[in-house]
Amino acid sequence: MSESQPVKIKVYGREYTIKSSQDPQVTRDYAAYIDSRIREIAHKSGSFDMNFITVLTMLQITHELFVLKKQAEKDGQEYDRVMDNLLEKLDASMSKGGVQTKIIDDKLDV
Repeated sequence: MSESQPVKIKVYGREYTIKSSQDPQVTRDYAAYIDSRIREIAHKSGSFDMNFITVLTMLQITHELFVLKKQAEKDGQEYDRVMDNLLEKLDASMSKGGVQTKIIDDKLDV
């Protein structure tokens, strides 16, 4: 990672200067996402209590993260299952002599 540098972000009408080792545009993109979620949740909740709105936003973003992590884990398990199945089929084919090759004059003849 690169050295931390100050980045100005704006969230829910307030400007903050933070230090980040991320690309400044990435940090601003994160802040823009957080801002949009806070605004959405503030509108839906009807609350003016920023602490309450912030907690609701953190819970919603954490929920999204956990759903994505669970899906990624499920996808990884499915990938492993498919690969194991393919390897078993390949092993079975190889043990039956299913793949035969011979070299003739430096050319591979399949």
